[in-house]
Amino acid sequence: MQSKLEDADIFIYGKMGPKETNRILLAKVELLKKQPDFSSKLAALQENEGKLWLIRESRVDGLLTVQSVSYDKGSSKWKMNIPQRYLLSNEKGWIRNNESPGSDLFQAIADSVGGIIKLTEENTTPHLPGLLTLLSENGYYPENRINPKAGEETQTKAYTTYTNLSRSEKLHDRHLKSTIISLPEGILMALSCPLATKKTGEAKLMKDPVTLVKDGITYERVNLLEECPSLEEGHDFYPNIKLKTIINYIAANSLQPDEYLAKLEKVEEDIQDPILFATIENPVLSPSGYSYERSSIEQWISSKQSALPVWSNIQPIPDPVTRVDIRGKALVPNVNLRLFIDAWPSFYEEQQRNCLQFHLGS
Repeated sequence: MQSKLEDADIFIYGKMGPKETNRILLAKVELLKKQPDFSSKLAALQENEGKLWLIRESRVDGLLTVQSVSYDKGSSKWKMNIPQRYLLSNEKGWIRNNESPGSDLFQAIADSVGGIIKLTEENTTPHLPGLLTLLSENGYYPENRINPKAGEETQTKAYTTYTNLSRSEKLHDRHLKSTIISLPEGILMALSCPLATKKTGEAKLMKDPVTLVKDGITYERVNLLEECPSLEEGHDFYPNIKLKTIINYIAANSLQPDEYLAKLEKVEEDIQDPILFATIENPVLSPSGYSYERSSIEQWISSKQSALPVWSNIQPIPDPVTRVDIRGKALVPNVNLRLFIDAWPSFYEEQQRNCLQFHLGS
């Protein structure tokens, strides 16, 4: 439900207060009442008590605020709803946090999701789908959003990709510019280091991922050793070879769609168990740095143990890929690989569609 005159591309308003925002919302209601083209939509909003809303930069740095009005059948008037605040977190993407900024409770909620990500052009782009989904889940539907006019939109560079372009415009733009893919939140979180993200506020792909034995979480090697210099490879952490290979493929997202898809096809092989050659469902990391389906590597180890004399507890048990002795060493849940595998199918399908659209449009 938007005016077609001079709407800004970016759908987020700049900073302003609640009173000014409410004036815009109520003025929009009055304007729509006078426009016959929108009478049916306005009537539907009134009947369903839906929300006419806008999203703006909060006066608190790093937050977004959604304000809305809805029709109250009891009083037969439009009412102003309580503003809702959203923050971009390290571990959960966009979340709602309506506690008073600066309060202990606000900080506790932020800390529970890994802290707040600083808004930069680099790390907000992958989170746009998550924001739109979260808003829709809370009744803020795109068709009922009021977009800012040119000059009213936020000037923060972080939001330059939070645009209101039509699908055809986006496809056209994709052909004119290099094909840079925005990674979904699930993919980005699986392939980024929580220590680095918390420290810098930027979620970036890891270069040398290693997995901590005690919790199965993967970190950038340099960041983990900076935090805990006494940790030893092979005892306290293992290299994560599959994840590193996957990151190298995913990171090649500046290629043309068909070239990028060829890279991604190799990821399909990397999420397979080296023993059973089936997609891994419950990945564990061997001390060798290779990942396996838990049941298959446990069966492998069991078969090697049963082939040894009963009295022997010193014969090596070779890793299936590297032949490194893994006897007596822990198999570690590969938490990040599990997250990646969960998020992978929808991302891969999207890139397949992008490739098809690219060729249809060329």
